[in-house]
Amino acid sequence: MNQQIKHSVLVTSGAQASEFMHGVIEPLVQDFEADGSLSAASKAALDALFIGTPLGTTIVSIKIWRDDGLVLYATSKTLVGQRFESTDVGKAAKGKIIAEYEDLVSSESAYEQTLPVHLIEVYAPLYRVGTEDILAVGEIYENADALAAELFQSQITTWLVVAATTLLMISMLYMIVRRGASTIAQQRAELRHRYVQAKRLAEQNAELRMLAEQSRLKASEANEQFLARIGSDIHDGPIQLLTLATLRLTAATRAAETSERREARPLEHIEYAVRTTQDALAELRNISTGLSLPEIDGLRFEDVVSLAIYRHEDLTGEKVSYGGTALPAGVDEALRICVYRVIQEGLTNATKYAPGSNKQVQVTAEDDHIVVKIVDQGPGMPTSDEGQTDRLHLGLSGMRSRVEFLNGTIRIDSVLGRGTSITARLPIEILPDAA
Repeated sequence: MNQQIKHSVLVTSGAQASEFMHGVIEPLVQDFEADGSLSAASKAALDALFIGTPLGTTIVSIKIWRDDGLVLYATSKTLVGQRFESTDVGKAAKGKIIAEYEDLVSSESAYEQTLPVHLIEVYAPLYRVGTEDILAVGEIYENADALAAELFQSQITTWLVVAATTLLMISMLYMIVRRGASTIAQQRAELRHRYVQAKRLAEQNAELRMLAEQSRLKASEANEQFLARIGSDIHDGPIQLLTLATLRLTAATRAAETSERREARPLEHIEYAVRTTQDALAELRNISTGLSLPEIDGLRFEDVVSLAIYRHEDLTGEKVSYGGTALPAGVDEALRICVYRVIQEGLTNATKYAPGSNKQVQVTAEDDHIVVKIVDQGPGMPTSDEGQTDRLHLGLSGMRSRVEFLNGTIRIDSVLGRGTSITARLPIEILPDAA
């Protein structure tokens, strides 16, 4: 911008200075002496025009050159008559106008270099009046303090604009980089959070796989024990009775066929065999009743509890006390089945190991949980593994597996001579259409 301003000013100053020299200086340099020097009258007229006049404050110095580099006139009198090599003078002698700013490096401008002002130096040809003949070259030094001030102001303004623009650009870049850094940090935190979640899920999946494998193994083991118990119950009960019935029927047949043993009474053997067969059928019916699940679809939760107690009373002839709080009208079917089986197995164990003792069932709703408690006042459960039968061990294992499968807990408290209590705590999942 400074160069553009300087170029524009120099072009304008060169044109103005050329017009000035054509109109003011050129008429005063028409007379030359025989030796080619400027006449004394012309010198005096030039001195009167530039030395000690207001024009001298603007045009601070002037030289008149011959085309061979000889100084014909100068406001600095020591230069008159001296010859200098100057390319600018040669160009002006060929008709060109030369304008320069702060280009005072040649020896012929030693005086102007000492002046405390900024200067514009202009070379222009001086013509013989009315012709195109170049008589001399005029050189003037114009005070350029105003131009220097304008260039300085332009430079300051340019610096301020550049500084403001740079600051704005840096601010925008900073905001962009900061926003990008914030976005990257947020994404990094989100990725770290997702990684932690994924790692936690992987650990949970591993735990679930391990629990599933353990449950599968327990289920397989419980199933084998269950089948073994059924086989044992059938072998020790109905098969023994049927064997006795078979023996009695065989004895009755032989007694009827053998004439030597008229004293035998076949009818008694047959009657005994019938009674034994009926007992075997009752045993099988009891076993099948324990294996099959009663019809509980459509029953309220309280009705399921009552049904489990009624079935036990009907099979054993014992009386069971029932107590508890109001229960939800509808819960998940898996929970109802689990509660039924826990009551069934708990009362069965109580009847087997505490026959004739008082038995009590309590079912309550506490803090979104169902609490089932079966209590007897019998002799208590054996404390050692040797004292526990397969039937007892299998029953307790089955109850524990059922409860833990539904994320519940079970606790068994037994004191020898004072009885046993079984407490199962199961989370409730109330059905959406439950009242």
